[in-house]
Amino acid sequence: LFSGYARDGGLFMPEEIPSLDLATLQTWSTHTYPQLVEEICSLFISSEDLPREDLSDLISRAFRRFRHKDVVELASLKNGLNVLELWHGVTYAFKDLALSCVGQLLQYFLKKRKKQITIVVGTSGDTGSAAIESVRGVDNVNIIVLLPRGRCSPIQELQMTTVIEDN
Repeated sequence: LFSGYARDGGLFMPEEIPSLDLATLQTWSTHTYPQLVEEICSLFISSEDLPREDLSDLISRAFRRFRHKDVVELASLKNGLNVLELWHGVTYAFKDLALSCVGQLLQYFLKKRKKQITIVVGTSGDTGSAAIESVRGVDNVNIIVLLPRGRCSPIQELQMTTVIEDN
């Protein structure tokens, strides 16, 4: 959580990926998006590191500001085509889904460790605004976003340059 890359410069990967039986998948098929996030996170984060009740509260806070009650919406189109709408977050970017959780995880573990960090983000668009919103108002996180002048859409630039927060 606190380092961007693995020691070899690549991405972090779990040592093993849990197998899910059919009964679990059938149960999960009735879950909301936040419930699925909680179930999947609990497979990879031990209850010793993050008790299940705290995880549930954290996920709930992460999605509180989304505009759709279910966070994501499965829209049915013609001829049996379905589209999953991933743009109901604060910045209208799919990145809100993951970064809102990352912001809550950072806050939880930093507060627990009594630590402060500064996040530096380089972006050409929606990553910057989603990152800002994910840690907006978090006491133990400062964020600096670098963006190319005139290279982001006007809405993205406004999302990154008009946030008034202490961090």
